[in-house]
Parts: sequence; structure tokens; C-alpha cells
Amino acid sequence: MALLAPTPALAGPPVVLAQFFEHFDDEPEPSAPPAEDPALEGLDLEGLDDGGLDAMPESELELPDAAAGEALDAPEEDVAGVVPPDFDPAERPILLEGLYERLSAAKSPGEAAPITEAIEELWAMSGSDTVDLLMSRAMQFANDSDVDLSLAVLDAVVDIAPEEAEAWYLRAKVNVLAGNPERALADLRRTLNLDEKHYRAITDLGLVLEQLGAKKEALKAYRQALTVNPYMDDAKAGVDALAREVEGQDI
Repeated sequence: MALLAPTPALAGPPVVLAQFFEHFDDEPEPSAPPAEDPALEGLDLEGLDDGGLDAMPESELELPDAAAGEALDAPEEDVAGVVPPDFDPAERPILLEGLYERLSAAKSPGEAAPITEAIEELWAMSGSDTVDLLMSRAMQFANDSDVDLSLAVLDAVVDIAPEEAEAWYLRAKVNVLAGNPERALADLRRTLNLDEKHYRAITDLGLVLEQLGAKKEALKAYRQALTVNPYMDDAKAGVDALAREVEGQDI
């Protein structure tokens, strides 16, 4: 899923990673206490009443195309029907595992593109209309540069759907935009605890680690992402940029 604008450089000194990683499995901070909002089954997302959720037309809620800008050389029917009309969220791990295996074995970007599209469609399907709606609106708010409101929505989502990997991933992305790299790393860890082959989360882990100065760990993350999706351009660029620098050092 292509998400948000390009991530800006992170401000501030690198964290001490050995100390930080000890806290990866800590529970996330609770979001603000909810109040009444009948449109969202009692959830209150601070700031949404001021022209937020209710003001946004349904036409703006479409998720971005997973493979936007990528050539689809392989036929669409190659993965057609992978997400059945009566999709059961309980089947998602099995469907994803099969798609991840096919993706890692893809022989070309054209063959990989429809597989990634199917994978990222599944990522976005929680099985809850409320959760799906909130995640899509959080992305819209972030794309509109309303980072605080986007984080408020995603705080609510991870509270009501803590097993939803994509919710943690989206919050990690927005925390990067908000200049919270430590929180982003924690959210990426939660994502990967739930879906260890989420190649975008693995790649973004590399990006954040690199910007925090942990280049050895970043290189490892980029290479791990490429074992799942050999056609991740960001991961390839990361390996190209870091391999000689890191492996030429006495580490």
C-alpha cells in the first residue's frame, strides 16, 4: 500500500538502540478516553466533530492503489479471486502466507505486481467496517497534513483492534511524519510481531533505523524485506547505499 507523502528526515540525535529495543514489547500508551459518538459506536476521536469524519464525503475514502505506477506485465487473472466476496478475516493469514511465497519466487516485477496488489488488499481488510473506515480516514488526514488528527484516529484503532497489523503500521508511518521515531519503531515492531513478512514495515524499519544512525541494523532490515519482496525499490536502494559502507567497516 503506498502510504502518505515521502517521509521527511528525522530530527534529533540517534537513540541508544540497545536500550530502546528492550522496550519494543511494552504495551502502547492508551489513547485519550472516548466519549459519545454514535456514528462510530461510542468512539470519540478528539477533533473529529469539527468537520472531521462527518464532513468527509465517501468518495474520498478510497484506499490508494497498492501497485500504483507499476507496470502489470503479468495477467490479472493470475491472482484473481484470491479475496473471495464472502471474505472471512480468519482466513487472511493462510491467504497471505501463500501470496508471500509466490511473491518471493516471482521472476520479474511484472509477475510480482499483481501479487503485491492482492497482498496489500488483504492488509487493508480487517473484517470490521468501522476499523477499515477509520484507517482510511486516518490516511486521508495524514495526506492532508493533519498529523495530530490522524494519530488520534489511529490511537483509537489500535485500542479497538490491537491484533490488526496494518493499524500499527499506519500509526508508525504517521509517527515518523510527526517526528516520533522511537514510537514509530515500537509500532513497526508490533506490526512485525503480528505479520513478520509485512515487507513495507520491514523496509520502513530499515529507513527509520538508518536515519537514527543504526546502519548495520538498517542493512539487515532491507535485506530481510527483499527476501519477502525482491522488487521493493526502497529496500534495494537501501542495500545499495549501505552495503559497502557497513561491510567495509570493522563491525
